[in-house]
Amino acid sequence: MNKRLLTLILIIPLLICCNKQPDPQIDISSGTEFSFTEEAGSGTVKFTSNTDWTATPSESWVTVSPTSGSASDQSVTLTVACEANADTEARTATVTITAGGATKTVTITQDGAPAEDYYAKAAPELKNGDRVLATNRNVEKFLTEVTYPDKDWSYTKVLDYYGGFNAKTYDENGNEDPNGQIVKNPNSDKPESYSIRWKPNAAAGSLNLHLADDTGWSQDQSVTEGKAYVDITNLIPNAHYTYKVTAEDGTVITEGAFDTYGHLHQAFFVKDCRNCRDLGGWKTLDGKMVKYRKLYRGGRMEKIAKSGGVEAKAQGIGAELDLRNSDRLSYPAVSGLDFCAPGIEQGGKYMLQQGNADGNFTKQCFEFVVNSLRQNKGVYFHCSLGRDRTGTLDILLLGLLGVREGDISKAYEVTYFAPFSYSVSEGEQSQPYVFKNTRCAWVYSEVAPYFWEFVGDGETFADGVEKYLLTVAGVSQKDIDDFRSMMLE
Repeated sequence: MNKRLLTLILIIPLLICCNKQPDPQIDISSGTEFSFTEEAGSGTVKFTSNTDWTATPSESWVTVSPTSGSASDQSVTLTVACEANADTEARTATVTITAGGATKTVTITQDGAPAEDYYAKAAPELKNGDRVLATNRNVEKFLTEVTYPDKDWSYTKVLDYYGGFNAKTYDENGNEDPNGQIVKNPNSDKPESYSIRWKPNAAAGSLNLHLADDTGWSQDQSVTEGKAYVDITNLIPNAHYTYKVTAEDGTVITEGAFDTYGHLHQAFFVKDCRNCRDLGGWKTLDGKMVKYRKLYRGGRMEKIAKSGGVEAKAQGIGAELDLRNSDRLSYPAVSGLDFCAPGIEQGGKYMLQQGNADGNFTKQCFEFVVNSLRQNKGVYFHCSLGRDRTGTLDILLLGLLGVREGDISKAYEVTYFAPFSYSVSEGEQSQPYVFKNTRCAWVYSEVAPYFWEFVGDGETFADGVEKYLLTVAGVSQKDIDDFRSMMLE
């Protein structure tokens, strides 16, 4: 045999033996198990691999870095991290390190969030079948306990109630306390809030709340992914509500129904748009009721522009009537709203009797309100505080609808429950504190007697307001009739 061929035959097996790859092997020196609290956390795995490797987590809430590497006899450090657990139940995941045919598994466990901590910032829980108060509890107490007569504006009871500010001191529970602190902003102009809750489920994605009442109103609200509750407010009293929370794939997370009670539909949009309430819900002398979500009165509303006025529009507001003068805007506070700003210097009889080149102030305001309602657009009317000019128009509108004059004076005094800078203006914020929004001071005790002057024998306050509108303001009978038709049920 050829020597050269023989040598080649002998060398080939040696070459094959020398090029044979070692068996894949992963050696973990530390970090095979991790246990985290409900908060986000991380840990490290140290290992060596004699072949190229990859690391793969089993759940999306776990990440690894790096995710792959090359063979090395040097120790590799792998960082394993987990997101915060929004669920109240514990969870488990694994990270699988693969090198050729070899695998090693790292186990991760994470505690669930304590339920009492998770819901700590939520409003009181609302459950299926509940009956809850819609009106702020401080306002409700005043409206429930106080009855005022017609034609007697010599006294007020509102200053006896815990509200926005009344120059008295209170403890943290709202009880009068001579040694307590003066409470300026107890937020009594904000309606009661409640939270709809469900079992946390981070895998559900973003959610949608559909809330509806028995008047035909409904609203859809997006809920941040991972949250397990949503706060709701601005509820109308004496209504039946249904709710449903659904996931992106249509799965129903929770659903139910509840009922409300109370005297007044208050509305809260943003912290700097205050003293807002619906004219709806008041009963008339002939047994009818003023419809909800048609007319709102309140303080300046430009701050709600930041949110696009989403909540205001959801409550049916489609028009803005700005009663201010020097500080009035020349455009709506929220883009898309119909707008009117006659430029009125002050409330009371001045507002009722004066006007500008376009006519009597009241006529301009009333016609704007009626035309907006004809287009099914709720109106938000306001001045700076929602107190004097706003209160003047409020007396007129409720009076024309046939609400008893003594009840209108209660509706008027609810401004007392607004924060300090609304119930008491900046110019009045020095002791002794002046509070003008009572039925026995300034606007009410001037406007109500003025309308009564138009009332004949056997006639009502509503008749007096109607006569004023026809003879002084120059409003048409059709606008008056249409207004009542659209506002009463």
